[in-house]
Amino acid sequence: MTPKSNGTGTPDVGNLYHVLLSTSHIQKDPNGAIEKLRICATFTDLKAAKAEAHKTLFEAGYEREWFTEYETNQEEFAAHHIKRRTGLAVFAKAQDGTIFRTYVATTPNVQGFEGDPEEHKVHFGLYHVVETIVLYDEDDSGEARETNVEGSFRTYDEARKFASEVLLAPEDGVTKDSFDQYDEAGPTEKDCGYGDNVLVHAIGSNGENLLVSVLKGQELESVRLTEAAIRIRSFN
Repeated sequence: MTPKSNGTGTPDVGNLYHVLLSTSHIQKDPNGAIEKLRICATFTDLKAAKAEAHKTLFEAGYEREWFTEYETNQEEFAAHHIKRRTGLAVFAKAQDGTIFRTYVATTPNVQGFEGDPEEHKVHFGLYHVVETIVLYDEDDSGEARETNVEGSFRTYDEARKFASEVLLAPEDGVTKDSFDQYDEAGPTEKDCGYGDNVLVHAIGSNGENLLVSVLKGQELESVRLTEAAIRIRSFN
């Protein structure tokens, strides 16, 4: 679909707003995955995306009393020294220490995807290229990290091709040799050995780890997530 023109001859691509849900529990399993990330929905309107982000946990089947902490405004995020506040809508902590974050990530709508006229939600399936930067120089636990959605595509193959190039800029002299280490999945592989769906892993000159993944957008499965929440509650 061709992006609309803004009247200046330059395409007016607008933005896509993605609702992300992350869960993490470093203390519970220090040798396991630090964070699990889902892209729950994509919108063409920021207000609609923010509204969805604020109700994501409840729509997934969680209940307010299951959390020992539940914050929803920037003042509280700052007062409690919560890290990674960009786009953050909800910060919650379960009794066992599991941390839930819902937030909104913004990307240019270069494909010209259209949302529902009323909900502004993109209802067809998308594959998202996600870049995570792990800042070990700030926190050797791996908790200090930044996550960005770099692009969204209708097919996995399109997303995979973009993911293989997202860290590189040959025209600016940035190649695979620019990194202290650069690993990528083979043509028939779905990951490069650094986590599910991670197609590229690189280490920058300052020690930062960069992970590029392709994630399929998925509606939350309320029954499965509710059962997980019940287990969280029952262990306390």
